[in-house]
Amino acid sequence: MSVPGTSAVRREEVAATGWESERDTERAKVNARWFAIALLFGVLQWIRRHTLVYAGIPMSDALAYGIAGAALAMTALEALYLWKPGREAIPRGLKYVTVFMDTAFVSALVYYTGFTQSPFFFVYFILLISNCLRYGLLMSLFVAAAFNILYVVTLALAPAGAVHPSVLGGEGLKILDFWAVALYGGAVSARLRRQANQLRVYEETILELRAQLEATPAPQEALPERNG
Repeated sequence: MSVPGTSAVRREEVAATGWESERDTERAKVNARWFAIALLFGVLQWIRRHTLVYAGIPMSDALAYGIAGAALAMTALEALYLWKPGREAIPRGLKYVTVFMDTAFVSALVYYTGFTQSPFFFVYFILLISNCLRYGLLMSLFVAAAFNILYVVTLALAPAGAVHPSVLGGEGLKILDFWAVALYGGAVSARLRRQANQLRVYEETILELRAQLEATPAPQEALPERNG
């Protein structure tokens, strides 16, 4: 039987120990995205200013700022949604929408910086690993599928003669490598998450038992009987 107030005590104490809700995880991702947008935009501008753009589609200043502005707008809207007062639960599909949009922005950078030779190709792996650690195997497979679709579409839209052999091997090999990392990373993440969930159960059980013990009145000692 649960003791009144036990659930509230348990939620507060578990929150203090560092167990994150999905809302908190999304908030952490938004905070990281602000930094990532600034970093990627700086790298993009450095590449454009130093004429290191590979055989890709020329990118104007308006387009570069437009892509950065769209990424900032998406991040700002998500931040307003997540930090709305009283916001506790969020839709389960929100993380998939935002991850797909992140992958789409990276694909746009790949399109304008050399296709198969674009240095931004490696950002796909950063997205994969970071979201794999946050969400586990299912998200890892989702990122791999989104990459597979968007990267192939990006290469398919390239003008004739714009796609050159990559230093990493054939594109099929790169896609297979990405799936291999997704499957291995997802499996490791799933195992770590299972262990974390087991620790969470143990900790919640201990906190609940402690709360029940504190709420139980101490037994009173019987007074010695006096003989008449």
